[in-house]
Amino acid sequence: MQKTTESIYLVENNFLFLYIETKTDVGFIRLTQQEQFTLKQLKNPVRKNEFIQIRELRNKTIGEIEIDYSANGKPFFVGSSDYLSISHSENYIGLLKAPFDIGLDIEEKNERILKVKDRFLNDTELYLLGNSIKNLTIAWTLKEALFKLNTRNGIDFRTELLIEEKTLVGYNCKMLDADGWRFVKLKVIEKDNLIISYNFEPSILL
Repeated sequence: MQKTTESIYLVENNFLFLYIETKTDVGFIRLTQQEQFTLKQLKNPVRKNEFIQIRELRNKTIGEIEIDYSANGKPFFVGSSDYLSISHSENYIGLLKAPFDIGLDIEEKNERILKVKDRFLNDTELYLLGNSIKNLTIAWTLKEALFKLNTRNGIDFRTELLIEEKTLVGYNCKMLDADGWRFVKLKVIEKDNLIISYNFEPSILL
């Protein structure tokens, strides 16, 4: 697939920072001791390169703040109050930083989404969004962003991560989190073949 989007650097309200780049083969970069240890545990060469390139992107945009992972696999900045979300697609990597909990997902449009739509969308959402590859990809990124924002395990995408309304900038959604149902506003950006979804303000407990 042809890659046309070289990089996206977006700052909103001086506190939300979004960085997306095309995947490349990365050589030596500065890693913390813990990051070097984590890298050695990775066996898949694609995952290893994604791990390195995310930290290269971090180094040149945010600074050398160590990225570690919680017990449930969520990335976080060590020693910082800022929140972090990371996403990968076939040809891109993305990093989002904000002072509140966030979820980012990026995905390239592909007709394969048509075969799996019923696994993550309920009937109401399918009626709202329709069956175009673009809209189904948007739906997938919305649900993945909600999943990354969520703190629960064993989440049902069709019944516990819900897309409720289209807005001027994205979608209003609802998710069942550990403390109850939460209202989440997500922004959607389309750039060439790439769909980007993320929450641009804190979620609200209903």
